Amino acid sequence: MRSLVLYAFVLVALALSAASLVPLIPTEWWWVRLLDFPRLPFAVGSVAVGLALLPFTRRAPRLTLAALALVSLALAVNVWILWPYRPTGGTRADECPVERRLSVMVANVQLGNRHAQPLVEAVGREEPDLFLAMETDAWWDAALKPVQESMPHVLQRITGSYYGIHLYSRLPLVNGGIRHLAGQDTPAVVTGVTMRTGEVVDFVGVHPKPPQPWQSARGRDAQLYAAAAVLRDRVEPGVLAGDLNATPWEIAVERMARLSGLIDPRRGYGYVATWNAHSSWLRWPLDHVFHEGGFATLAVERLDAFGSDHFPYLVRLCRQVGEHPRTPLPQDADDIATANAVLAAAGATERLQTR
Repeated sequence: MRSLVLYAFVLVALALSAASLVPLIPTEWWWVRLLDFPRLPFAVGSVAVGLALLPFTRRAPRLTLAALALVSLALAVNVWILWPYRPTGGTRADECPVERRLSVMVANVQLGNRHAQPLVEAVGREEPDLFLAMETDAWWDAALKPVQESMPHVLQRITGSYYGIHLYSRLPLVNGGIRHLAGQDTPAVVTGVTMRTGEVVDFVGVHPKPPQPWQSARGRDAQLYAAAAVLRDRVEPGVLAGDLNATPWEIAVERMARLSGLIDPRRGYGYVATWNAHSSWLRWPLDHVFHEGGFATLAVERLDAFGSDHFPYLVRLCRQVGEHPRTPLPQDADDIATANAVLAAAGATERLQTR
Protein backbone atom coordinates (compact mmCIF):
# COMPACT_ATOMS: atom_id res chain seq x y z
CA MET A 1 0.00 0.00 0.00
CA ARG A 2 2.81 2.40 0.91
CA SER A 3 4.47 1.62 -2.40
CA LEU A 4 1.30 2.56 -4.27
CA VAL A 5 1.13 5.84 -2.37
CA LEU A 6 4.76 6.54 -3.24
CA TYR A 7 4.19 5.81 -6.93
CA ALA A 8 1.16 8.10 -6.88
CA PHE A 9 3.24 10.94 -5.42
CA VAL A 10 5.97 10.31 -8.01
CA LEU A 11 3.42 10.60 -10.81
CA VAL A 12 2.08 13.85 -9.33
CA ALA A 13 5.64 15.18 -9.09
CA LEU A 14 6.23 14.30 -12.73
CA ALA A 15 2.96 15.97 -13.76
CA LEU A 16 3.74 19.14 -11.79
CA SER A 17 7.20 19.48 -13.29
CA ALA A 18 5.88 18.90 -16.82
CA ALA A 19 2.99 21.34 -16.33
CA SER A 20 5.42 23.97 -15.02
CA LEU A 21 7.96 23.60 -17.82
CA VAL A 22 5.76 23.08 -20.90
CA PRO A 23 4.30 26.65 -20.90
CA LEU A 24 7.85 27.98 -21.42
CA ILE A 25 7.51 26.73 -25.00
CA PRO A 26 6.57 29.66 -27.30
CA THR A 27 3.54 28.08 -28.95
CA GLU A 28 -0.09 29.02 -29.57
CA TRP A 29 -1.41 25.55 -28.65
CA TRP A 30 -4.39 26.10 -26.37
CA TRP A 31 -3.52 23.45 -23.77
CA VAL A 32 0.01 24.81 -23.39
CA ARG A 33 -1.18 28.39 -22.92
CA LEU A 34 -3.84 27.37 -20.39
CA LEU A 35 -1.13 25.73 -18.28
CA ASP A 36 0.35 29.22 -17.84
CA PHE A 37 -2.60 30.27 -15.68
CA PRO A 38 -2.24 28.19 -12.46
CA ARG A 39 1.38 29.04 -11.63
CA LEU A 40 0.62 29.73 -7.96
CA PRO A 41 -1.37 26.49 -7.45
CA PHE A 42 1.49 24.61 -9.15
CA ALA A 43 3.97 26.20 -6.72
CA VAL A 44 1.83 25.39 -3.68
CA GLY A 45 1.23 21.86 -4.98
CA SER A 46 4.97 21.35 -5.42
CA VAL A 47 5.59 22.24 -1.78
CA ALA A 48 2.79 19.94 -0.61
CA VAL A 49 3.99 16.97 -2.68
CA GLY A 50 7.59 17.56 -1.59
CA LEU A 51 6.58 17.42 2.07
CA ALA A 52 4.51 14.29 1.42
CA LEU A 53 7.52 12.58 -0.18
CA LEU A 54 9.92 13.16 2.71
CA PRO A 55 8.75 10.13 4.80
CA PHE A 56 9.66 7.82 1.87
CA THR A 57 13.33 8.82 1.68
CA ARG A 58 14.47 5.78 3.70
CA ARG A 59 12.10 3.28 2.08
CA ALA A 60 12.99 4.13 -1.54
CA PRO A 61 15.73 6.75 -1.50
CA ARG A 62 16.55 6.84 -5.22
CA LEU A 63 12.97 7.09 -6.43
CA THR A 64 12.03 9.54 -3.69
CA LEU A 65 15.02 11.79 -4.32
CA ALA A 66 14.25 11.78 -8.04
CA ALA A 67 10.66 12.82 -7.31
CA LEU A 68 11.88 15.49 -4.89
CA ALA A 69 14.17 16.81 -7.63
CA LEU A 70 11.17 17.07 -9.95
CA VAL A 71 9.00 19.02 -7.49
CA SER A 72 11.98 21.21 -6.61
CA LEU A 73 12.38 22.03 -10.30
CA ALA A 74 8.66 22.81 -10.60
CA LEU A 75 8.80 25.01 -7.51
CA ALA A 76 11.91 26.84 -8.74
CA VAL A 77 10.35 27.58 -12.16
CA ASN A 78 7.13 28.89 -10.69
CA VAL A 79 8.82 30.97 -7.98
CA TRP A 80 11.13 32.48 -10.63
CA ILE A 81 8.11 33.49 -12.75
CA LEU A 82 5.98 34.74 -9.84
CA TRP A 83 8.80 36.52 -7.96
CA PRO A 84 8.22 39.95 -9.60
CA TYR A 85 4.60 39.86 -8.41
CA ARG A 86 5.37 39.75 -4.71
CA PRO A 87 4.13 42.76 -2.68
CA THR A 88 7.10 45.04 -2.11
CA GLY A 89 5.33 48.40 -2.28
CA GLY A 90 5.89 49.10 -5.95
CA THR A 91 6.78 52.53 -7.30
CA ARG A 92 4.68 54.91 -5.30
CA ALA A 93 4.09 58.63 -5.78
CA ASP A 94 3.46 59.84 -2.24
CA GLU A 95 2.22 63.23 -3.31
CA CYS A 96 0.14 63.59 -6.44
CA PRO A 97 -2.04 66.62 -7.23
CA VAL A 98 -5.68 65.71 -7.87
CA GLU A 99 -5.52 67.05 -11.42
CA ARG A 100 -2.75 64.58 -12.28
CA ARG A 101 -4.52 61.50 -10.98
CA LEU A 102 -6.10 58.90 -13.25
CA SER A 103 -7.96 55.90 -11.82
CA VAL A 104 -9.08 52.97 -13.95
CA MET A 105 -11.53 50.29 -12.84
CA VAL A 106 -12.27 47.15 -14.85
CA ALA A 107 -14.95 44.54 -14.24
CA ASN A 108 -15.98 41.50 -16.25
CA VAL A 109 -19.63 41.37 -15.16
CA GLN A 110 -20.12 37.77 -16.42
CA LEU A 111 -22.85 37.42 -18.99
CA GLY A 112 -25.96 36.10 -17.23
CA ASN A 113 -25.02 37.54 -13.84
CA ARG A 114 -27.86 39.76 -12.64
CA HIS A 115 -26.30 41.31 -9.53
CA ALA A 116 -25.64 44.83 -10.74
CA GLN A 117 -26.36 46.87 -7.62
CA PRO A 118 -23.18 45.92 -5.69
CA LEU A 119 -21.10 46.87 -8.73
CA VAL A 120 -22.93 50.19 -9.21
CA GLU A 121 -22.35 50.93 -5.52
CA ALA A 122 -18.65 50.07 -5.85
CA VAL A 123 -18.28 52.48 -8.78
CA GLY A 124 -20.00 55.19 -6.75
CA ARG A 125 -17.83 54.51 -3.72
CA GLU A 126 -14.46 54.29 -5.52
CA GLU A 127 -15.19 57.09 -8.01
CA PRO A 128 -12.87 55.89 -10.80
CA ASP A 129 -12.16 58.21 -13.71
CA LEU A 130 -12.61 55.36 -16.18
CA PHE A 131 -14.77 52.27 -15.71
CA LEU A 132 -14.51 49.46 -18.26
CA ALA A 133 -17.27 46.82 -18.07
CA MET A 134 -17.09 43.63 -20.16
CA GLU A 135 -19.50 40.82 -21.08
CA THR A 136 -22.25 43.43 -20.98
CA ASP A 137 -25.58 42.91 -22.73
CA ALA A 138 -28.78 44.95 -23.03
CA TRP A 139 -29.73 44.10 -19.42
CA TRP A 140 -26.40 45.40 -18.13
CA ASP A 141 -26.68 48.47 -20.36
CA ALA A 142 -29.87 49.38 -18.50
CA ALA A 143 -28.59 48.30 -15.07
CA LEU A 144 -25.49 50.50 -15.36
CA LYS A 145 -27.43 53.65 -16.30
CA PRO A 146 -26.95 55.12 -12.78
CA VAL A 147 -23.20 55.16 -13.44
CA GLN A 148 -23.75 57.72 -16.19
CA GLU A 149 -24.92 60.33 -13.69
CA SER A 150 -21.31 60.93 -12.66
CA MET A 151 -19.61 59.37 -15.70
CA PRO A 152 -21.49 60.85 -18.67
CA HIS A 153 -18.98 60.05 -21.41
CA VAL A 154 -19.76 56.58 -22.76
CA LEU A 155 -18.54 54.28 -25.51
CA GLN A 156 -20.27 50.92 -25.82
CA ARG A 157 -21.03 47.99 -28.08
CA ILE A 158 -23.64 45.35 -27.26
CA THR A 159 -22.90 42.17 -29.18
CA GLY A 160 -25.36 39.66 -27.73
CA SER A 161 -22.36 37.47 -26.91
CA TYR A 162 -19.68 37.33 -24.23
CA TYR A 163 -17.89 40.30 -25.76
CA GLY A 164 -20.15 43.27 -25.16
CA ILE A 165 -18.14 46.21 -23.80
CA HIS A 166 -18.89 49.53 -22.09
CA LEU A 167 -16.52 52.35 -21.17
CA TYR A 168 -17.82 55.01 -18.74
CA SER A 169 -15.67 58.08 -18.19
CA ARG A 170 -15.74 60.96 -15.73
CA LEU A 171 -13.34 62.77 -18.07
CA PRO A 172 -14.05 63.97 -21.64
CA LEU A 173 -13.20 61.51 -24.40
CA VAL A 174 -11.42 62.56 -27.61
CA ASN A 175 -11.85 60.84 -30.98
CA GLY A 176 -13.14 57.73 -29.25
CA GLY A 177 -14.59 54.73 -30.99
CA ILE A 178 -15.13 50.99 -31.05
CA ARG A 179 -12.66 49.02 -33.14
CA HIS A 180 -12.23 45.37 -34.02
CA LEU A 181 -8.51 44.92 -33.50
CA ALA A 182 -6.73 42.24 -35.52
CA GLY A 183 -9.95 41.55 -37.41
CA GLN A 184 -11.43 39.77 -34.39
CA ASP A 185 -15.17 39.81 -33.62
CA THR A 186 -14.46 41.10 -30.10
CA PRO A 187 -14.90 44.89 -29.95
CA ALA A 188 -12.27 47.08 -28.31
CA VAL A 189 -12.40 50.67 -27.07
CA VAL A 190 -9.81 53.08 -28.47
CA THR A 191 -10.01 56.67 -27.32
CA GLY A 192 -8.21 59.70 -26.03
CA VAL A 193 -8.97 60.87 -22.48
CA THR A 194 -8.65 64.52 -21.47
CA MET A 195 -7.17 64.71 -18.00
CA ARG A 196 -7.95 67.50 -15.55
CA THR A 197 -4.70 69.21 -16.58
CA GLY A 198 -5.97 69.42 -20.16
CA GLU A 199 -3.45 66.83 -21.35
CA VAL A 200 -4.80 64.01 -23.52
CA VAL A 201 -3.71 60.44 -22.83
CA ASP A 202 -4.62 57.37 -24.83
CA PHE A 203 -6.78 54.51 -23.59
CA VAL A 204 -7.31 51.06 -25.11
CA GLY A 205 -9.83 48.66 -23.57
CA VAL A 206 -9.78 45.06 -24.79
CA HIS A 207 -11.40 41.72 -24.03
CA PRO A 208 -9.91 39.07 -26.35
CA LYS A 209 -11.14 35.51 -26.47
CA PRO A 210 -9.31 33.02 -24.23
CA PRO A 211 -7.50 29.93 -25.50
CA GLN A 212 -10.22 27.29 -25.69
CA PRO A 213 -10.16 23.51 -26.20
CA TRP A 214 -9.09 22.71 -29.75
CA GLN A 215 -8.59 26.42 -30.57
CA SER A 216 -5.22 28.14 -30.56
CA ALA A 217 -4.37 31.33 -28.71
CA ARG A 218 -3.61 33.07 -32.01
CA GLY A 219 -6.71 35.29 -32.03
CA ARG A 220 -6.07 36.46 -28.47
CA ASP A 221 -2.39 37.08 -29.08
CA ALA A 222 -3.08 38.93 -32.34
CA GLN A 223 -5.47 41.28 -30.54
CA LEU A 224 -2.85 41.95 -27.86
CA TYR A 225 -0.23 42.75 -30.52
CA ALA A 226 -2.73 44.94 -32.41
CA ALA A 227 -3.38 46.88 -29.20
CA ALA A 228 0.39 47.29 -28.84
CA ALA A 229 0.52 48.62 -32.41
CA VAL A 230 -2.19 51.18 -31.61
CA LEU A 231 -0.29 52.52 -28.59
CA ARG A 232 3.05 52.30 -30.36
CA ASP A 233 1.81 54.51 -33.21
CA ARG A 234 0.52 57.26 -30.89
CA VAL A 235 2.44 60.16 -29.44
CA GLU A 236 0.51 60.55 -26.18
CA PRO A 237 1.24 58.28 -23.19
CA GLY A 238 -1.25 55.47 -22.95
CA VAL A 239 -3.11 53.03 -20.73
CA LEU A 240 -4.33 49.57 -21.70
CA ALA A 241 -6.98 47.81 -19.62
CA GLY A 242 -9.32 44.86 -19.75
CA ASP A 243 -9.84 41.18 -19.16
CA LEU A 244 -7.00 39.91 -21.32
CA ASN A 245 -7.79 36.25 -20.65
CA ALA A 246 -4.07 35.96 -19.98
CA THR A 247 -1.80 36.18 -16.97
CA PRO A 248 0.85 38.92 -16.89
CA TRP A 249 3.74 36.43 -17.14
CA GLU A 250 2.52 34.83 -20.36
CA ILE A 251 4.84 35.12 -23.35
CA ALA A 252 2.36 37.09 -25.48
CA VAL A 253 1.55 39.55 -22.70
CA GLU A 254 5.20 40.20 -21.93
CA ARG A 255 5.90 40.73 -25.66
CA MET A 256 2.92 43.11 -25.94
CA ALA A 257 4.24 45.10 -23.00
CA ARG A 258 7.75 45.29 -24.45
CA LEU A 259 6.51 46.39 -27.87
CA SER A 260 4.32 49.19 -26.52
CA GLY A 261 6.47 50.27 -23.59
CA LEU A 262 3.77 49.24 -21.11
CA ILE A 263 4.42 48.73 -17.41
CA ASP A 264 2.49 46.29 -15.22
CA PRO A 265 1.67 47.96 -11.87
CA ARG A 266 1.17 44.51 -10.32
CA ARG A 267 4.95 44.18 -10.16
CA GLY A 268 5.69 45.18 -6.60
CA TYR A 269 2.05 45.25 -5.49
CA GLY A 270 1.34 41.55 -5.38
CA TYR A 271 -0.35 38.72 -7.25
CA VAL A 272 -3.83 40.37 -7.01
CA ALA A 273 -5.89 37.52 -8.49
CA THR A 274 -9.12 38.64 -10.18
CA TRP A 275 -10.50 35.25 -11.30
CA ASN A 276 -12.16 32.98 -10.07
CA ALA A 277 -14.32 34.79 -7.52
CA HIS A 278 -16.31 31.56 -7.03
CA SER A 279 -13.25 29.59 -5.90
CA SER A 280 -11.12 30.06 -2.81
CA TRP A 281 -7.93 28.55 -4.27
CA LEU A 282 -8.12 28.40 -8.09
CA ARG A 283 -7.39 32.09 -8.63
CA TRP A 284 -5.08 33.98 -10.97
CA PRO A 285 -4.77 37.52 -12.43
CA LEU A 286 -6.66 37.86 -15.73
CA ASP A 287 -7.83 41.49 -15.46
CA HIS A 288 -5.24 44.18 -16.07
CA VAL A 289 -4.40 47.86 -16.22
CA PHE A 290 -1.06 48.55 -17.91
CA HIS A 291 0.42 52.01 -18.33
CA GLU A 292 3.23 53.58 -20.28
CA GLY A 293 6.11 55.50 -18.70
CA GLY A 294 5.24 58.89 -17.28
CA PHE A 295 2.74 57.38 -14.85
CA ALA A 296 3.44 56.22 -11.30
CA THR A 297 1.27 53.76 -9.42
CA LEU A 298 -0.59 55.04 -6.39
CA ALA A 299 -2.66 51.93 -5.59
CA VAL A 300 -3.62 48.51 -6.94
CA GLU A 301 -6.81 47.07 -5.49
CA ARG A 302 -9.06 44.06 -5.92
CA LEU A 303 -12.58 45.07 -4.93
CA ASP A 304 -15.35 42.95 -3.41
CA ALA A 305 -17.10 40.24 -5.42
CA PHE A 306 -20.52 41.10 -6.81
CA GLY A 307 -21.79 37.85 -8.33
CA SER A 308 -19.49 37.63 -11.35
CA ASP A 309 -16.70 35.08 -11.63
CA HIS A 310 -14.33 38.08 -11.83
CA PHE A 311 -13.50 40.52 -9.05
CA PRO A 312 -13.44 44.22 -10.02
CA TYR A 313 -9.90 45.53 -10.38
CA LEU A 314 -8.86 49.14 -9.68
CA VAL A 315 -5.56 50.89 -10.37
CA ARG A 316 -4.86 54.48 -9.35
CA LEU A 317 -2.14 56.29 -11.31
CA CYS A 318 -0.33 59.61 -11.13
CA ARG A 319 0.68 61.37 -14.33
CA GLN A 320 4.24 62.57 -13.96
CA VAL A 321 6.11 65.13 -16.04
CA GLY A 322 9.61 66.42 -16.56
CA GLU A 323 12.03 63.69 -15.58
CA HIS A 324 9.40 60.99 -16.20
CA PRO A 325 8.88 60.93 -19.99
CA ARG A 326 7.14 58.32 -22.03
CA THR A 327 9.01 55.00 -22.06
CA PRO A 328 11.30 54.75 -25.13
CA LEU A 329 9.88 52.15 -27.49
CA PRO A 330 12.11 49.10 -28.02
CA GLN A 331 13.23 48.18 -31.51
CA ASP A 332 13.71 44.44 -30.94
CA ALA A 333 13.51 42.95 -34.42
CA ASP A 334 12.62 39.47 -33.17
CA ASP A 335 9.67 40.73 -31.10
CA ILE A 336 8.37 42.80 -34.00
CA ALA A 337 8.77 39.96 -36.49
CA THR A 338 7.03 37.46 -34.20
CA ALA A 339 4.13 39.81 -33.51
CA ASN A 340 3.71 40.65 -37.21
CA ALA A 341 3.75 36.95 -38.11
CA VAL A 342 0.92 36.29 -35.63
CA LEU A 343 -1.02 39.30 -36.95
CA ALA A 344 -0.61 38.09 -40.53
CA ALA A 345 -1.66 34.52 -39.64
CA ALA A 346 -4.77 35.90 -37.93
CA GLY A 347 -5.68 37.91 -41.04
CA ALA A 348 -5.12 41.24 -39.29
CA THR A 349 -4.29 44.45 -41.14
CA GLU A 350 -2.32 45.98 -38.26
CA ARG A 351 1.47 45.76 -38.33
CA LEU A 352 4.17 46.94 -35.97
CA GLN A 353 6.87 49.18 -37.40
CA THR A 354 10.30 50.11 -36.12
CA ARG A 355 10.61 53.72 -35.07
